[in-house]
Amino acid sequence: MKQKVVTLLLVVLIAGLMSLVVIGSNKKEQQSAEQKVAEIKSGDPVYYYGVTCPYCKVVQEWLDENQVLDKVPYTKKEVWNSRQNAAELAKVAASCGINANEIGVPFLFAEEKCLIGAPDIIAYFETKLAEMGSPVDPAKNPLNQAAENLEQVEEASDEASN
Repeated sequence: MKQKVVTLLLVVLIAGLMSLVVIGSNKKEQQSAEQKVAEIKSGDPVYYYGVTCPYCKVVQEWLDENQVLDKVPYTKKEVWNSRQNAAELAKVAASCGINANEIGVPFLFAEEKCLIGAPDIIAYFETKLAEMGSPVDPAKNPLNQAAENLEQVEEASDEASN
């Protein structure tokens, strides 16, 4: 009987210690994310993306095609496979007043502003490149190309209905 009580106490003690370790590591991750946000606010833009996100792929192809990283320094952080980057993104978004359920990728934090979505991110970098004297041909913007294609489809549809 005494041995069962001692065993039970040991199990409870071990479970309690493990809980403290887990809670401590979560607090450490949060503190680390908060420190990162402070560093990010004073540094280069940070581009958050997901590896299989189709919109992120469009942005990345545009960034690569226009050699943006060579002209405008920014940091890339993948969030779908990194808990640390995801926690950081959540903190950054919260600093802009964005609710957790409104966060999506692609996401850019630059100049203490949060930009969500390919159009806003590409527009930001187009502006930066233009300010540096390296304007981008609007025809190279995949979003402009998609809009032109949509307009052509709508015009063809209107002509067919007349």
